[in-house]
Amino acid sequence: MNLSKSMILSMIVLNGIIFHDAYAYIDPGSGSVVIQMLIGALVGVGIAVKVFWVKLKYKFQSLFKK
Repeated sequence: MNLSKSMILSMIVLNGIIFHDAYAYIDPGSGSVVIQMLIGALVGVGIAVKVFWVKLKYKFQSLFKK
């Protein structure tokens, strides 16, 4: 078990030393997916805040009506 962990660690280290450049790029399709994910996350957070705010408002309204 210990030997396999050391082999994996040495392979990761050697991979980082030997291969330096990836020559990779982000195409426009990937950029648009990232932008869509950010917009979707912002909309989701906005809806969650709105739902929480409405529940909190009704809770305080019922509390102060009594």
